[in-house]
Amino acid sequence: MLVPSSHGDVKVVKSGVEFSGRVPYWTHFYLYKDLIVDTGCSHTAVEVREFLGERKGVVLLTHHHEDHIGGAIALQGRLKIFAPLKSLPLLEHPPELPDYRKLVWGQPQPLKAHPLPSSLCFGGLEVEVFETPGHTFDHVSFLVDGKLFAGDLVVAPGQMVCMRQEELRDTMISLRKILKLDFEYAYTGVGVFSKEEVKAYLEYLGGLRKKVEELHRKGKSPRDIVKEVFPHPPEIVQLMEVVSDGEWSRENMVRSLLGLPR
Repeated sequence: MLVPSSHGDVKVVKSGVEFSGRVPYWTHFYLYKDLIVDTGCSHTAVEVREFLGERKGVVLLTHHHEDHIGGAIALQGRLKIFAPLKSLPLLEHPPELPDYRKLVWGQPQPLKAHPLPSSLCFGGLEVEVFETPGHTFDHVSFLVDGKLFAGDLVVAPGQMVCMRQEELRDTMISLRKILKLDFEYAYTGVGVFSKEEVKAYLEYLGGLRKKVEELHRKGKSPRDIVKEVFPHPPEIVQLMEVVSDGEWSRENMVRSLLGLPR
């Protein structure tokens, strides 16, 4: 299912798969002039191709996750696709996903993409590319015309879970980097955020890190810290932990902020 809308001169496209009358998890991709930033998941690839029609331009991918690159397979051969250099092996040989991710997003098909340079010009647009690791090791963000396209770098304050491989301390470094840039809005996988909201997310992570480090210095285990900092998780958080078999969890969040193995 695709739900298009507009935010100024940026076309926002919500993408998700409906189960029993509801979409359990949305992602977003964006159209700006001749740019298509991310493409949704493989389950909606045919819809993406039909939605874009004969649109010209280039596809820019922020990282290798299936909810951002899956739709690109329907555009391969018609549009030029760019991705971070570190993403290319995972696009060409996508790893087998856990069953719950296959159900929600679909297993990506092998994809050929061109490596992103540090900047590129297309259709009169100058696109600056910034490495912004944290959510994934290969994550990048794009700055064009004062707009920041930031993939999954930004999540709203109040985040309680993260994926096992996320490095939130790297995310904080990346957030500090992009906050030095001149932009008004960040266009991300979970929606559109103002620069002030991006700052608030960084402040949330910083405050949470300070709290978990203090508890850890007092001898608390990561599991005990979870009980103190996230004592009453909403049902959706508990469900994510169970369904993902811990790939998403509050303990991952604590361990990541402490720099501990997961």
